[in-house]
Parts: sequence; C-alpha cells; structure tokens
Amino acid sequence: MKEFKIGMNAKLDMLKFKNLGEEREKEIEKSASTSVKDSSLTNTLAGILHPKGIKVQVSHIVKETEDTKSFYLKPVKLESMPPFLAGQYVTLAVTIDGRTYKRPYSISSSPNSLEMYRITVKKEKNGIVSTYLFHECEVGSTFNLLGPFGHFTYQPLRDSKDVVFLAGGSGITPFMAFLQNQKFLEKIHSLTLFYGAKSEFDLIFKKEIDEICSKNKKIKVIYVLSEQKRSDYAYGFIDEEKILQVGVENKSFFVSGPIKMYFSLNEIFKKLDIPNKFIRHEIFREVPEDLVEQNFQLTIKMNDKTLTIPCNGKETLLQSMEKGRVKTLAHCTVGECGFCRSKLLSGEVKTEDSCVREADKEAHYIHPCVTYPLSDVTIEVPIK
Repeated sequence: MKEFKIGMNAKLDMLKFKNLGEEREKEIEKSASTSVKDSSLTNTLAGILHPKGIKVQVSHIVKETEDTKSFYLKPVKLESMPPFLAGQYVTLAVTIDGRTYKRPYSISSSPNSLEMYRITVKKEKNGIVSTYLFHECEVGSTFNLLGPFGHFTYQPLRDSKDVVFLAGGSGITPFMAFLQNQKFLEKIHSLTLFYGAKSEFDLIFKKEIDEICSKNKKIKVIYVLSEQKRSDYAYGFIDEEKILQVGVENKSFFVSGPIKMYFSLNEIFKKLDIPNKFIRHEIFREVPEDLVEQNFQLTIKMNDKTLTIPCNGKETLLQSMEKGRVKTLAHCTVGECGFCRSKLLSGEVKTEDSCVREADKEAHYIHPCVTYPLSDVTIEVPIK
C-alpha cells in the first residue's frame, strides 16, 4: 500500500478546521443579545420601490365612456406612489359585503408622474368588482393596493426600435402609460398604434391620444371601428391587410385586448412569419365555454388548518375562495404571476395548462385563478 505524506500547510488547514467550531462559538458569545434594527439604505430603498402593500384613496373619478371609468388613486401615507414601468399593472383589493376580492388593473397614467396612479375600469357583465367600482366607489374611498407587477414592458435590448401597438377596447389602458413616457419615446424610432373599438363613442382616451400624437411625429394612430363606418376611420377589424400597410420588417408588436383578438392576431403573425421574440401579449383569460354549473366542495389545507367551502363548476377555485372569505396570495388572476400556486391533492379540475411549468404539472401543482372544479377538490395553498 502506497504511503502519502501530508505537508505542513495541509496539517495547519486541518487544525484550523478542527478548531473552527470552538472559535465560532466564542464569536457568537461576543455578539449583541438584542436584535439589530434593519435601517440600511438598501432595504429602505427596497421598501419604497417594492412596498408590501399601499393604502390608497380615490382622488377623483372620470367617466371615459358609457361603460368605462378612470379612478385616480393617491397614497394615504406615502409621499408618492412606487415607480413603475410602462405596461405594468397593480392589484386592487376591494372588500364587498365582508369579502375581499383582488383584481389586476393596468396603470394608464404616466410613469413620469408618481403623485397618483390612474387605473381605468370597464364594467363587465356579472363583474362583482367592476360593478362595485362603477356604481358605488366615490371620491374619498380607500383601498389596499399591491404592486406594480407585470412583464408587458419595452426592453431596448430585446425589442425593436420600430414598435406597433395593437389595442382592442379597454386594452388601450397599458398603452397610455407608454404614450406618456418620454423616456420610452426617446428610445424608439417609430410607433404605430392600431386602436379598435365598436364605434367612435367606445374609443377611450381618444382626445388624450390625439393630443399626444399632435406633439410627437414618431407616433401614428389608426382607429379601427367594427360597427360604424366613418370616412376618417378604418372599418372592420385589425387584420392582415391593415398591418401590412405599416410593414412588419424588424418591428416589435405589443397586443392588448379581448381574447378573440389575440387568437386572430396570432394567426396573422404566423402567416407573416413574425418571430415570437418580437411579439408581446398583455395576458388575458376568457372563461371556457364548456363549463357546467354544478356544485362541489373545495377543501383547503393551509399550514395546520383545514376548511371546506362550496365551489361551482363555472367559477375558478380562486373565485370560490374569495366568496368563502379565504385569504389568498393571488395578484394577476390570469395565471401569470404564480403567487396563488397550490398543490392539487385530490379531485378533477379543468385548468389553463399554459400557465403551469412542466415540472409543476408532474408534481400536481395548479393556479387556482385559472382552474375550475370538475368534482370535489382538495388543495394545499401557500397561505400564512
């Protein structure tokens, strides 16, 4: 058997390692017995940029169209609202009849002004929160706000300097932050905005958009009306012919609007061979048409607690949890952020598979915000 000799340096290293535990204990005994207050500049700045929650008050309300209103939200305690990137959204927590509902809304105000945020809400049929905001919210009302969140943003290293925005209906809201952001406009060469609506009266922010365009030659807006023919507007839908009029070579496309518009434009993008790296979508989910209204039981396990609440086949698990007064960590409600990620322990569900990573699917993880029950269901949720 071959013998190995250990050098002096190696022996000293082994001795240091042997005495490491004893020396560490001595250093720990020297430390203060009271906790150190975290007052570092870095953490102070992080608290300003990314607060856990903001209490806001409605400063004023503007009726934009017959079914759309803008709400201006100012901070109650902070000196200003947190900085955000054009295209991002916030989550508004609204308490109605003792139940708390969280809904995401794009910030439609300028990133250059942080005195308040503007969110713009369209009243949806059977929309609990939008109906409440539209009819019962008033100046002085207070809410809790989370965010900003989202990746529907312009990145110079990734996106082209020639940009095309395609908006449908209330999908114009995130684009308003871009149009008012001077830093963004300085980075690009050109911007074409297609804005589709049913009629001239359904065009949100038209006066504001026209005023911005009149002051900046980089911006061109094309209004498209689907149910009204006017000589000064395009007619129909945002289709291949209209897009080809502005060209597709070396352009980045940003899409925000109804889900049917997404499907239509995605087919056009494929036909025109536009690379996916030049396409951005503001995430929007539509309720599946094949859902059946049937009552089930949802059992929720969280830490050492277990509770059971009713759920319905036509409502997401998150909606049932909201109605059952269960505290949730949801933010986006469309399966993007992952905050509500939960483990499916038993039962059958219908879920949006594109929201869940392959590894999570194998481990039976779901996002309750885009998952519907097909039977009695048991889940384990990340609630503290």
